[in-house]
This record gives sequence, C-alpha cells and structure tokens, in this order.
Amino acid sequence: VSTQSTWGLRLQTNNQMASQDLSHVRAVARLQTFAGHLRGDGFTNQVQQQTCSSDQASFKSQKSARVPMLHGGAAAAQAFIEQGVKYIFTLTGGHIAPILVGCNQLGIKVVDVRHEVSTVFAADAVARMTGTPGVAIVTAGPGLTNTITAVKNAQMAQSPLVVIGGATAQILKGRGSLQDIDQFALMKPHVKGCWSITQVKEIIPFLRSAFKLAQQGVPGPVFVEFPLDTIWPQDILIDLMGFSKNPVKLQLNTSSIMQYAQQLYLQRYVAKIFDKAFIPPPPHDASPPPGPQAPATAIAFTAKALQSSIRPVILVGSQAMRLSGVAPLIAALEKLAVPVYLSGMGRGLLGKEHKLQMRHKRTNALAKADFVLLLGVHADFRLDYGRHINGSSHFVTVNLCPETLRKNNDIRKPSLRVYGESVSFVRRLADAVLTQPDRSDWFKFLNDLQAQREKEIDEISAKNRCLEVPEEDKNFLDPIHLCREIDNALSDDSVLIADGGDFVGTASYIVRPRSPLSWLDPGVFGTLGVGGGFAMGAQLVRPSSEVWLLYGDGSSAYSLAEFDTYARFRLPVIAVIGNDACWSQMYRDQIRLLRDPVATELAFTRYDIVAQGYGAKGILVRRPSQVRAALLEAKKLASQGHPVVLNCLLSKSKFREGSISL
Repeated sequence: VSTQSTWGLRLQTNNQMASQDLSHVRAVARLQTFAGHLRGDGFTNQVQQQTCSSDQASFKSQKSARVPMLHGGAAAAQAFIEQGVKYIFTLTGGHIAPILVGCNQLGIKVVDVRHEVSTVFAADAVARMTGTPGVAIVTAGPGLTNTITAVKNAQMAQSPLVVIGGATAQILKGRGSLQDIDQFALMKPHVKGCWSITQVKEIIPFLRSAFKLAQQGVPGPVFVEFPLDTIWPQDILIDLMGFSKNPVKLQLNTSSIMQYAQQLYLQRYVAKIFDKAFIPPPPHDASPPPGPQAPATAIAFTAKALQSSIRPVILVGSQAMRLSGVAPLIAALEKLAVPVYLSGMGRGLLGKEHKLQMRHKRTNALAKADFVLLLGVHADFRLDYGRHINGSSHFVTVNLCPETLRKNNDIRKPSLRVYGESVSFVRRLADAVLTQPDRSDWFKFLNDLQAQREKEIDEISAKNRCLEVPEEDKNFLDPIHLCREIDNALSDDSVLIADGGDFVGTASYIVRPRSPLSWLDPGVFGTLGVGGGFAMGAQLVRPSSEVWLLYGDGSSAYSLAEFDTYARFRLPVIAVIGNDACWSQMYRDQIRLLRDPVATELAFTRYDIVAQGYGAKGILVRRPSQVRAALLEAKKLASQGHPVVLNCLLSKSKFREGSISL
C-alpha cells in the first residue's frame, strides 16, 4: 500500500486483494499519511463554518463565531478558560494544532517558543507567580520528550502545571505511526497523574480533574494526552479517513462485503469518539482545594516552645509562597517578631530591607538557635541534611509532603513534624503566642553577623581587582561590583530570574529582591536552562515590571534562542550575562582538587551579537566604568519594549571558592 501526502488523500494498490487483509487497512493508511502531513509547518487547510445545534451554541464563547467549527481543541480551550488560564505555551505541531487554534479563537494568548522545554519552564513561572496552574502544550513523541527536564524540575519545585501532549490517532497506536511512543511510561515517574482522552466528551471532565490534582496536596505537574482524532473536526477526520458519508450498497461479493464492513467499522469508530460531544458540561468550581490543617496540639506545642525561646529562627521556603497567602504570611511573621531567613521563592517576601530578615551566615544562626521552625523547607543538602540545626534546639518542621517530613530524621530528628499548610500554621501560631521574652541580644548577634559578612564581601571584591590575571582580562569586571550595580539599578517592581552557577550564586548574596514572588530560581533540582522560559512567563504575568534575567555564560546557551520569542511578542526582558568564559563553579574547585581544567573552559563569546540576530538589543560591557551607563541604557531600551542582553565580561573571582556541591 502506498499513499501520497496531500489533503485530498488517495489509497493506491497494485493488488486488489490487499484490501481484504484488514477491514480498516484503508483508514489506517490514510491516518498514517495524515499524521505525517501534520508534522509540517502549520495548519493551512481552510474549513467552513459549521452550524451548531442549540445545545452546542450554549457551549460556545462570545468569540466562537470566529472558530472554523466545533472540535476537541475548542473544548480544551473552553476548559482552560474555566480554570482562569490566560496564557498557554507551545511549539506547534499537527498533533496539537486544533487546541492552539481553539485557544487563540477564545482569547487565550498563545505563546510559541523555540524549544519545547521552554513551554514548561514558562508555565512553571506563571504557576509560581499567579497560583493558577501553568499550561504547556507540545506535540507528540520528541515534542514531549524535550520537556522532561522541565517537568522533573517542576515536580521537585512543587509547581502546579498541566502538560498537554499530542498523540497519534487511537486507531494507529502501536502500528509504527509517526512519533508514536508510550507517553505514559515516559511521564508517569515525573507527574502526579496521567490521562488519555478517548472521546471528545471526556475533554472537559478530564481537564477539570487534572487541574484539581495539580493543586491538591503537594502541588506538581500532571499530564493529559490528546490523540489527534479527539481534537480535529469530525468532518475533516471523516474526509481524511477516506470513507463515504453515504451508505455503501452491499452486494454479494467479497470486495463489496469487505468495503461494507470497513465502512461500518469506521463509522462506529468515529461515532464513538464524537458521541455526546459538545454538550454543555455541568457547573464547576475551579477554586483550588484547601490544604491540610495542622492539629491544635501541634500549634500549642510550637507556641509553648517559642514563648520560652531566647534564640529562635524561622526559615521560609518556596512551598509557603502562594499568591493568596503572601499578605497573611507577612502579617503573621511580623506579629511573631522572630528573625527570618528566606530561601527559593521565599526571597523577596519581606522586601529589600526588613528588620526581621537575615540574609547571611544562616549556618551560624542555626547552630546557635534554641528554636528552629521550617515552613515549607526541606532539611536536605542545603541544610547539610539537618546537621546545621542545633542538636539541642526545639526543631519544628511544617510541610505538605509526608515523605519530606520523614526524610533525614536519622541525621537530625525534629521535635515535631507537622503535616499541614505553612501559611495557615504560622497564622494560627501567631495568634497562640501571647508573650515572648526579650531577644535584643539575639538580634544584635545576628545583625553583627550580617555586617561582618558584608565587610567580608567588600574585602573579597577589593582583592579580586588585585588578582593576577591575563593582560587582556585586567580591565574586565569584578562580579561582586557588577552585582552591586545591578542591585542599585533595580526598580521596586523588578522581578529577578536566576539561571546559572557561580555568577548567579554571587548575585544571590548581593542582589536583593524587592517584593514577594519576585525571585525565581530552579529550586532543589539545580537545573540550568530555566531562564528563557521563566523570564517569558514572568514578563507576561507582570507586563509593567522590569524582568531581570541573571545568566551565567554557560547557562545562557540553553535558552538564548528565546530572545527571538521575546522580540516577536515584545517582551522587554533584560538579561545580564556574567561572562567569565568558564564554568567557574566547576573550574575553580576542579583545579584546586584535581589539577585539571578539562571541560570547564569556554570562550568570551559575543552573546550580545547573538541577541541582535534574534531581534533583541545587545550591549557589550568590558570595563567597570561602563557598567552603570550600560544598565541605565538597558532599562531605557526595555521601557521602549525591546528585550536586551548585556554581555558583561568578568575577571576571575575566588568569592565562592569551595561552593561545588557533590
């Protein structure tokens, strides 16, 4: 059997008896060709407006008059609107085209990116900053496999996402169709749940379930598979499967009987897919389900311990950061008046400067503390698996994940493990704590530690400028000085995206987020390459804010192509690339420990010129005297709607020596 890849498909055969091998061989061959054709550059077939029944009409939105016809893609878009989705991120493909068209026609912004991994990273940023699950839509097979790193990162960062994957037609599964793989086997280890649509009527109920699960308990990604025969319009599907809409006349010969059987099989196949499709769904409450609440005994125990504590510390992590909970969380922390360290998405919670916030010497503080409360923070490698926490202190940890609460208890066992939602817990705790002792000496000790560290940073910066460096590097930038200038340049509504190793690690000590939910880093997985997608999502969520993307030169190459996306969508992201021609976090300690720099050295690549090729503005910064003017120029260009790359050439630094994580 051979086919020709056109919209007017024909099945040709040299042997008339070939049609008798399987009753639906023609449909299989036609759909195979259809799937192959769809991998092209887009959906160009023009279809006519379909008149809807009265039931269908009530299902349509105000913009549905622009939709070519009802199809599963439109139903998916309707479900997204119901959940409050404003943006979807995609890289186009025939397996998903009707969903993209449906979203576009119903007013959801469709943002097409340059690599599928960016769809999930961008959706992750939207979820973190809005509380609404982000949506990434990718085509089948390699389109989906390209997302895996970002999906795993979202799982470990506990971000609620809905990943939509196209798939081959159900009739072709397992037959060698284009890009047909077992997508459930690929996704199951990395998501909370998987669904595969088999009928159009399942689309809205299944998506409702997916959004609910993504937000329930420990937030995380979910996966929904859409075979292409559930989303393409019924008339197109029937035409491409190649059977007549008119009844086949049955005659008493083998060929006629086989043709009749094939026609009957395909009619029933399509009828099942579209059975009861587009009937208005019942009302649905899309509000996120409430989190688990700590028992009153846990509140009482913690309040009693805190009331007698002289040296308490609270650590706030990403899990505690939800848009609706920001204001009550701040109010509770201020009422408790306990020193606070912030990590992950918690950075910026208390603004640029707050008397309760401590930024440096956390290890020293935890070693001296007599009371430690972790709010959505895991006692993992970042706390040396719990060893940083004073062994004789009252240690209370609050988390939505029972497994996390038990992890590393053999190294440092908590006094109390609380399965519950952090914001609710700390609000109730603040109400329960009635009196507290004088802690002025403790605050003085911690503030002295902050001042000491700031002095150390200044001294290291001065030494960096005196290091012996190659002649051509002498006038390059000290990374600490660059980060201080960035901090001075930030506006109060700035959003910071962290994507890198050594340079971003330096920035985390110096650059201060200005407000809650204004710092995005990959999280515990330590993933490089998040920047392009994160900045995209952040700029869409906060269009009037400055979005600063802090790149290491190594990490920038993962997603620099998204400056094409920024330019097309007029997303004025400002990227600062700390370019020291090196994977410095590895280089420094690899040289020290192994005496060999192999695979750690890069070049002083002109990333500013690369950005210009993508339609952005590029600025090269070589000398300290150029930094301030370059930052101001970048802000000016961004205010005019241009994405900007500042390629900042750095000298070598020993600031973070010993920071390699093994």
